[in-house]
Amino acid sequence: MTRGKGLGSRLVRALAGVGLVVLFAAIHGWPEAARPFGAMDRLIYDAGIKLVTAPRDDAVVIVDIDEHSLAREGRWPWDRARIAEMVRRLVDDGGARVVGFDVVFAERTRDPAADEVLASVLRDRPVVLGYYFSSDRGGHVQGRLPRPAFSSNALPPGMTVTSWNGYGANLPILMDAAAGVGFFNPALDVDGIVRTLPLMAEYRGQIYESLVLRMLRVYLGSATMALDRDEMRVSGERGSVVLPVSRGLTALVPFAGQWRGPGDSFRYVSAAAVLAGEVDASVFKDRIVLIGASAPGLSDLRATPIAEAMPGVEVHATVLRGALSGGIGRRPAEAPALAGFAQLLVGLPLALIAPFMGALGVMLATSTALALLLAWCAWALVALGWVLPLSAGLAMAAAVGTFNLAVGYFSEGRARQAVVGLFGEYVSPALVEQMAKDPLNYRADQSQNRVLSIMFADIRGFTRMSETMEPQQLREYLNEFLTEMTEVIHRHRGTVDKYIGDAVMAFWGAPIDDARHADNAVGAAIEMQACARRLSMRFIERGLPPLAIGVGVNTGEVRVGDMGSTLRRAYTVIGDAVNLASRLESLTKHYELPIIVGEATVRSCSGHRFAPVDRVTVTGRVEPVSIFVPSEMMPPATGAEPSVNSEAESDEAARVGV
Repeated sequence: MTRGKGLGSRLVRALAGVGLVVLFAAIHGWPEAARPFGAMDRLIYDAGIKLVTAPRDDAVVIVDIDEHSLAREGRWPWDRARIAEMVRRLVDDGGARVVGFDVVFAERTRDPAADEVLASVLRDRPVVLGYYFSSDRGGHVQGRLPRPAFSSNALPPGMTVTSWNGYGANLPILMDAAAGVGFFNPALDVDGIVRTLPLMAEYRGQIYESLVLRMLRVYLGSATMALDRDEMRVSGERGSVVLPVSRGLTALVPFAGQWRGPGDSFRYVSAAAVLAGEVDASVFKDRIVLIGASAPGLSDLRATPIAEAMPGVEVHATVLRGALSGGIGRRPAEAPALAGFAQLLVGLPLALIAPFMGALGVMLATSTALALLLAWCAWALVALGWVLPLSAGLAMAAAVGTFNLAVGYFSEGRARQAVVGLFGEYVSPALVEQMAKDPLNYRADQSQNRVLSIMFADIRGFTRMSETMEPQQLREYLNEFLTEMTEVIHRHRGTVDKYIGDAVMAFWGAPIDDARHADNAVGAAIEMQACARRLSMRFIERGLPPLAIGVGVNTGEVRVGDMGSTLRRAYTVIGDAVNLASRLESLTKHYELPIIVGEATVRSCSGHRFAPVDRVTVTGRVEPVSIFVPSEMMPPATGAEPSVNSEAESDEAARVGV
C-alpha cells in the first residue's frame, strides 16, 4: 500500500504540534499581567518551597509584641519610655549588633519628654527604624522621609523599581537619632501572598532602601552598596553579602518547609519578658534583633506560601537569614526568554516525533519532555539560584501529547478498525496486528503498481470428484482444504486474494512490503504440497477421494489495491503477471508437476533452487516463456537436470528446450 497518505497525515500533525509549541513559547513574550499560567507557576513555586527544609537559625532573634505582652504592658502603642528601656536591654545589656523596628513611630505622644527619652536612647546605638510607603489618590504623607540612597536616574539601564506616592514615616526627632531608617513594605502578588520583599523603592524620583537592607548595612559595619543588574553587594567592616535581585529590585523571600507557628524557624522572645528582665541577655549577643508584632489586633499578619497568617516581622527575618547564608534565589529578567527557549528545545522534538509513535510511545515521549523541563528548572534553581516559570512548558508538553493521543485515537482508531475489517480477510492475524499499529499507511482506497509474487493453487480432478460426492461432503471437503491452504499462506506472510471454486489465489509483497516475497511464495507452495499429502491421507481414511493440487507461482509488476464496482469492491491484484501465474498452474496438469514457477520468480529467489522444465507459449503471449520446478519437487523420473538459483544460470536454462 502507498505510504503517502499516512505520512501526509503525520506531517500535518507534526506541523500542528510545532504550532502549539511555538504558541506556548510565545506566551513568555506577552506583558506579564496578560500571561496565562501565572497562577499555576505560583502554585508550583509554593509547592516546591514546602519540600525544602531549613535549620532553625539563631542569628536572627525576634522580639515579639504578642498578646501576652499586650496583656502585661497595655494596648499598643506603648509609652516611648518603655520602648527606650527595651532598646537599652537589647543593646546595652544583651549586646545585640543591630536592632530593627518593624513598627513606625509616626505620632507624638501626650508626653513629649518620652519622645526625647527614646531619641536619646536611639542616638549612638545600632537601631534602625521602620516606616512604610503607600499608594492612594491623595498621596497622603505623614512624618518625614530619610535621606534617599540615590536618584532613580542612577539605576542600571532597564532596571525597574516599585513606585509609591505616599508614606507614613517616623517623627523627625526619632529618625534623626536612629542609626538608619528603612521601609518595611512587603510585595504582594496578585493572589495576595507575599513571596518577595522590595530591597528599594522609588518616591518622586528618589530611591529609598528597605528595613532589611539598612539593617544589613548596620550589621556589617557602615556598609556600602554596589548595585548591578542582577545582584546587590553590601560590603562593610565586618564582611560582605551578595543579594540576588529579582524583577522590580526585589528579593525572593527564602521560605522553606511547613510553618507551624512563631518560634518554628526563629527564636521568638516576648517583648514583655524583655522589659521584665526575664530573658537571658546572651540570647541577643552579636545577633540581629527584629522587633515586631504577632498579636492579631496589630494587623501585621501576612499570607505567605507556607502560612496563611505569618507575622510580617518573620518575613524580614527570613530575608536577613537568607542574605547572611547566601540562600536567596532570584527571578532573573531573562527568565521568560530562558523558559521559552527550553520549551522550544524540548517541545519541538516532541512535536516532530509524536505523530510517528503509538499511544504508549506518545505517553513515554510526553513524560520524558515533562521530566526534562522539570529537571531543567530544578537544576537552574539548585545550581544557579534561578526561579524560572515552568507551568507553560508543562502545559505545552501535555497539550502536544494530548493532541497526538486524541488525533491518533479518533483518526487512527477509525483507520485501525478499517484495516482490521478489510485485511483481516486476506492476511494472517499477525500481519493484521502489525498493520493495525500503523493504520494510516495501509489505506484500502489506494492502488499502485508494484512487483509482487502471485500464486494459484487448484485441486486436480475436482470436477470428477464433485460428481461422486454428496453436496454436504463436498462442502466439508472443500472447506477443510481451503482452511489448511490459507493457514499455510498466512504462515508465509502471504495475502489471500480470493477463492475461485476449488482454487486459491494469493500474492506476496502487499499490503506489507516484503523484500523476500518470491522466496516466501515458493516456500508456501512447497509447504502446501506437503499439507495436501497429509490432507489426502485423512480424506482417504474417511472414505473420501484423495487430494492432489497443482500450484503455479509467478512474479511481476501488477496493479494492487482497492478495485471493483460502486456496489462491491475488493483488495486484489490485476495484470499480465497474474494471468501468467494462472497459466502456470494450469500447466502443472500437462507436465504432471506439483509446482511450476515462472522465470521472473526464479530470478527473484535466493533461498530456493530450481530445475528448468520447458519453454512454452501460453495463451495471450507471443513469445515463449521458460518454466521451472523447485528442485525438491522434481519427480525422480525426470532425471538429474541442472538446478539454477541465480540470474546467470536462469538465463542459460532459459535457452535450453526440454
